[in-house]
Amino acid sequence: MSGESPMSRRLFLASLPGLVAPLAAPALAQPAWPTRPVRMLCGFPPGGLPDVYARLLAERFQAALGAPVVVENRVGGGGTLANEMLARTDDGHTMLSTSISMTAGAALRAGRLNYDVMRDIAPVSGISVVANGLFVHASVPVNTVEEFVALAKARPGTFNCGSPGNGTSPHVTQEYFKLRTGVDMVHVPYAGTGPLMPAFLAGQVTVVIDNIPLYMSHVREGRLKLLAVSTPARWPSAPEVPTIAETVAPGFDVRAWFGLVAPMRTPEAVLERMNALAVAALNDPAVSARIRQGGAEPWPTSREEFAGFMRADMERWTEVVRLSGARVD
Repeated sequence: MSGESPMSRRLFLASLPGLVAPLAAPALAQPAWPTRPVRMLCGFPPGGLPDVYARLLAERFQAALGAPVVVENRVGGGGTLANEMLARTDDGHTMLSTSISMTAGAALRAGRLNYDVMRDIAPVSGISVVANGLFVHASVPVNTVEEFVALAKARPGTFNCGSPGNGTSPHVTQEYFKLRTGVDMVHVPYAGTGPLMPAFLAGQVTVVIDNIPLYMSHVREGRLKLLAVSTPARWPSAPEVPTIAETVAPGFDVRAWFGLVAPMRTPEAVLERMNALAVAALNDPAVSARIRQGGAEPWPTSREEFAGFMRADMERWTEVVRLSGARVD
């Protein structure tokens, strides 16, 4: 400011607080969060991927926030118990680790839920995507998905197909597979992957369509067979396994997704903070590595991207339910 008089310099400096204050006001107006322990709900029992991700993110969020993040498993109704609890919560300190079961389950239970997924639940971020695999017990005399479809058509209603619950990703993928291939299998829902796994290994159910990572150790041991995957392209962790689309049902595409949601009544600033925490955690190389070690792919998203995806997914499963006549048993 060469050439300025002392008076003009004093006037300029005196004006700075008035110029800076409006710029600082938004930052000062940001509410402190969290002001109490944060709840991370999970609608499924320990052992499944929603629970694994709930605990992984809770650990990271707690470290970032310097505040407790407590995981609560509220199991029941294929995840609907936790969904309803979330939808009714307005404390601004509750999240839910969810999955494709949120949209698929709502389609299967249309008109029978006490909440609306699109109206009452706010998408925060995707967590991961994973292929579902078509697994059969080692005793089933087939080695390819084509052989299985032929055998199932020759013996309609004789194969029991287990799932970790009504409205879960495995359940709706099973219904879609039946619709596309014309096979008749009996759906047998269990209360989560925990009780499903020993029943499958014992041959009490002989077919399961479920998340690939959970079953691969038993495939390697020879107790189960993986015949095909549900994604349109072969899955990176099992590149030798064909897709359902390339074998028996062209265009077949089901990617099991996992995501983080919150009550719709959560303040906008808090939703943004939740998204930032999730994206930062999922972009952390250590977290990404843990997700990939489990056979899934990390999927951090913006809130808007995840919301659009959930809308499209809801529409897709509503149509599948309409065409297949699937219902909750």
